[in-house]
Amino acid sequence: MNAPTLLIGLGGTGCKIIERVSKMVTGEQRSNIAFAVFDTDINDLRGIQERNPFIKTIQTSTKQTVGEYLNKDTHARDTWFPVNAILNGKTLTEGAGQVRSISRLALETVIRAGKMEPLHEAIQSLYKVEEDKADQALRVVIVSSLAGGTGSGLILPVALYTRNYLQTHFRQSANITRGFFILPEVFYEVITGQTERNNLKANAYATLRELDAFLMKGDATLPERYANSVRMQFPRAASSGYEEYDVRPYDFCFLFDAQNAEGGKLNSFDQYLDHAANCIYAQSIGPMNKRSNSSEDNTIRKLAKERGRNRYAGAGASMLVYPFEDIRTLIALKWTKQCVSKQWMVFDDLYKELCRENDQKREQGLSAKEQPLSAFYANQVESAAKHDDAFAKAIIKSTGKYTNGVTRTADRWKDYVLAVLSKIEHDLEDCSSDLSSKYDDAREQINNLGNDWEEFANAFAAAEEYRLMSNAYVEEVSQTIAYSMFRGSKASQSNIGLNYKLETYLVSADNKFLHPNAIRYMLIKILDLMKKQKESVDKDRDDNRQYFETFEKNTFDIAETEDVEETVDDLSDRKTSLVSRLTKRPTGEQEEMKRKFKVFFDTIGTYQVQCAQSFVLGQGIDYIESLISAFESFYKSFDSKVVTLDKAINDIYKKYSDSKGTTVRYVCATKECFDAIYKKKPYTGSSISIDSELAKDIYIKVHDYAMRKDKPNNSRYFNDLFDKGIVGYFENVVMRDYGSELDVDIITAIENEADYEGRFEEEDNAYALIDQYVRKVIEDTRKLSCPFIESPMGEAREPIDSCTFNIEMAPEKGDESPRAQLIRKELMNFGGSPDEDIPKNTIMFYQSFYGLRANDLSKFAPPEKSITYNRSSGEYFKAYYELVAGVHPETHKSKEISPHIDRWWHIITKMPDLDEDNQKKQEYEMYAAFFWAMANRYVYLSDEGSDTKIYKLRSVHLHMDDDSLVVSNGTDCDRLYEVLDAIAIYPELIQRILSEVKTLTINDINENNALEDGMLFSALRTFRIEEPGIGPENAPSYNIFDLPMLMKKSSTTDTYYEANVIEMLRVELEEIKKYLSNFCSAKELPEVAGKVIMEQFDRHLESVALESQLHPTIYRESLFGKTCDTITNALSDLGLKKEARQIQEKIAAFRPHHNKGGDSYVFCDYSKSKNDGGVFAISTAVCGSDQQRQDRCVQMDRSRNHY
Repeated sequence: MNAPTLLIGLGGTGCKIIERVSKMVTGEQRSNIAFAVFDTDINDLRGIQERNPFIKTIQTSTKQTVGEYLNKDTHARDTWFPVNAILNGKTLTEGAGQVRSISRLALETVIRAGKMEPLHEAIQSLYKVEEDKADQALRVVIVSSLAGGTGSGLILPVALYTRNYLQTHFRQSANITRGFFILPEVFYEVITGQTERNNLKANAYATLRELDAFLMKGDATLPERYANSVRMQFPRAASSGYEEYDVRPYDFCFLFDAQNAEGGKLNSFDQYLDHAANCIYAQSIGPMNKRSNSSEDNTIRKLAKERGRNRYAGAGASMLVYPFEDIRTLIALKWTKQCVSKQWMVFDDLYKELCRENDQKREQGLSAKEQPLSAFYANQVESAAKHDDAFAKAIIKSTGKYTNGVTRTADRWKDYVLAVLSKIEHDLEDCSSDLSSKYDDAREQINNLGNDWEEFANAFAAAEEYRLMSNAYVEEVSQTIAYSMFRGSKASQSNIGLNYKLETYLVSADNKFLHPNAIRYMLIKILDLMKKQKESVDKDRDDNRQYFETFEKNTFDIAETEDVEETVDDLSDRKTSLVSRLTKRPTGEQEEMKRKFKVFFDTIGTYQVQCAQSFVLGQGIDYIESLISAFESFYKSFDSKVVTLDKAINDIYKKYSDSKGTTVRYVCATKECFDAIYKKKPYTGSSISIDSELAKDIYIKVHDYAMRKDKPNNSRYFNDLFDKGIVGYFENVVMRDYGSELDVDIITAIENEADYEGRFEEEDNAYALIDQYVRKVIEDTRKLSCPFIESPMGEAREPIDSCTFNIEMAPEKGDESPRAQLIRKELMNFGGSPDEDIPKNTIMFYQSFYGLRANDLSKFAPPEKSITYNRSSGEYFKAYYELVAGVHPETHKSKEISPHIDRWWHIITKMPDLDEDNQKKQEYEMYAAFFWAMANRYVYLSDEGSDTKIYKLRSVHLHMDDDSLVVSNGTDCDRLYEVLDAIAIYPELIQRILSEVKTLTINDINENNALEDGMLFSALRTFRIEEPGIGPENAPSYNIFDLPMLMKKSSTTDTYYEANVIEMLRVELEEIKKYLSNFCSAKELPEVAGKVIMEQFDRHLESVALESQLHPTIYRESLFGKTCDTITNALSDLGLKKEARQIQEKIAAFRPHHNKGGDSYVFCDYSKSKNDGGVFAISTAVCGSDQQRQDRCVQMDRSRNHY
């Protein structure tokens, strides 16, 4: 049973991968899995919903522009969004366009609008109260690319939002969140421009830098100085407020690159997406997820070592698949093509050939007789049958009735037409009571005629009235009869057995529908016979109609009276002879007229039948013609379908020929194997025999098409019938005839592959060679699961192996057969375990690296140089730092847009770097730039009037366009600690300062000036910092070692970090040594540097003494001790152990001594002795009170030569 799993796709790539995973999920698994995707493109999201209605979609855009968003969301505008005129006009429906901060902005708008409900619904669907879910932790998998804007911009905020939602709404439920992120190189096939590629790389580095920081924050290992900058505030729904989520975004982040740990690559972008989906399915949903969870449990124990920064991982999956279903389909398709094109379509193909020949004759000016397809079809069937064509003979035979299965006794089409005619006669007999009464009355009058002419007139009137009534009756009832026979009900099995229904004659003796070709032939024969019958009936009916029209003239007109035409009305005027009157017997004339009346009356009945038969046969002809036409349309649709068959066959061939270079190894799937399998699996079925249900479905579908007034496109209409019906029938036949040979497990399939390819058929030890072959195939496929991430740098790491296979393949305990040994050695020894959820035609392999850090991967690593090793900067690292170097602290002036989702996170003081050494390097450069900025007065305090002073740049000297210094809060820089902030957030300024220092240093070297005339000593002589001032009078500072004290005094409690100012001091000392090393030999450097340090330290002590008048506790504060210790360490590093001890002795004098009267302080006046060659002489004074201490400080004569 799978743990409840939520899969979230971010951006276009994430959505595509999630959609692929959803297609892999089985119906049983789906109850434990929910999907949600975020994207800006509404059309893409709609397409996903149409294809996969169970995937929840969240659109993160509207038609508003970025500028319109920011006009409403002033919090984003003023705190974190990199406001830029280029972005202001961009609409969110265009997507983030590789600008990650736009994606965050869009998400915040969605959250504030309360439109995250689809995500909530997906989560809630996994927390149904079900017994089997009670103890299972929810698994969350978030999938995105690291490269683009939309997805990578959501990686952090969506994870934080989701985890917070789970924590606040489902407090009792644990959850594990994995990220699965696609690295930029995967996109190189579709993104070819170098500039755009560099943007992708920068985005990737920025995203991981953010993740790294928030992972540390979630593990409570983030350095304190980042507490106020490494944070994200989310808007509250339907509110103007904001909140911060105190959660860890991910437990593990899987990185997916374009090449695996052994350097292997896939062939196309789509293959990478497929493989990513395979890995996610294997890791989080499929049978492999139990193994990956165990691996993660073991890794969690190691996280503390790297302070939570090693939560990155790499994964790879491969599969060994025997494509049994495609093999079955391939055989079925070929059988379908064989039967349809060589049998079903043979007569239509002949007709097409005839038409082509006729067209050619007409083009040549020759006459060509047209022949209807139906007539041609029937003639060809009969002709082919006479020439012993098996298929044609089978058609003819199926349309007849036989005695003992041999002697043909009747034709089905004749029986049907006769049954139709008989049904008409029978139904006409069931006339209305009025008509029946008229019939009886007229017959009785005619039969009782005597010698009274009046009676003759009345009898004829009665017969004529009956005739006219019967005509109306026949006209009405004929329509009813025709409707009930032909169009009154849908074609169905229930019609069989009714002798007047067509379907009765379209089934065999066991009520199974005939082959469509036989039905088509039957319909043509029925049509032909109906037409002949109608022609005959119409002739007789027309004769009788003529008879009725001339009856009165031929019967009542007296030939001798040429001038007068007598009618029935003149009968009463006729005279009866005396004899006739006396004997009451009719005359000869009357006897003849009576006979004529009887014929007339009998002909009425015949005429009734003829009229009805003519009408019904006409309707029947229309009905049969529509069926024939429908069958012709059905068969015409085969033209395209046969082409489709070829395409489907070729698609299967291509599918597996294109699989080379992927991580799926298909068994028995080469063209040679396919052809060998097909050759060994011939179609043995009867040419005329197809599945009864299929035959029925074809007939019903064609019948329905025939009955439609508005005919749909025949190809589309008959598409499912062909694909699911005809091809499906042949698939069933394949399984019926060869299922046991084809439906085998994966091991047997590999053995069969060796057989199909004829690898060892001539070898004596074929069995052993096949066993070796199976083992080699398994081993090679296992290697394909190598994680798609570069091999981590440093200590070699072996990936964790696991695999799974069908439970039926698991060897029984005690089974030592060769097959059992193979499975144990090649599968179970590599972490293999059986699972009921994996089919028997598949083995799934999975490998993973856990416990990685981002900087373990060369693409994210900074350059490294040593005596024995030289590594250039990683491509993502390089692209990132080249981009952020152009980011200006005032975003509207920036040449570049920050790749981060916060405009300050590229700054080392706002977010830690991925690599500690690179972090130290950047911090060093920042502090060095600050030191030289103050020492060389690249930054100066400018009097702006109205008691306003702000720090500015010497922009001309630094070759910069602007002299302003802006702090990260957007204000002018007016305090010393803000100068460091202003420099830190301005990477270009740092490089300009360091470049200028380097230039001046080179100039000093080239000009061969005395050291005292060089840049450093000039800076030390002129060093002056006016703000914040020292002591009660706010005196300026004149020495560089005052900087830590001044920074503390300038800072607020929330911006002061003592470790930072001490590191700044350390950098100052390093810069001094670095500069001096250009002019001094290694032997000279300690003495020269030591002198500079000791002089600056002595001045610093004077500054501290002055400041102690204002802050008496300054000597007891940790900063003073750490400052002195840092300077001591610098001297020790130079080998100046004596000077280092002297520093410690000096500061010892300032440490409090405990006595009964409270703390006392020893003050030392260090003077250079004239007799000791530079050894210090010490005079001391003990001051027991603050006032004494201050007085002693004042007494210190600055003119004396002390250090």
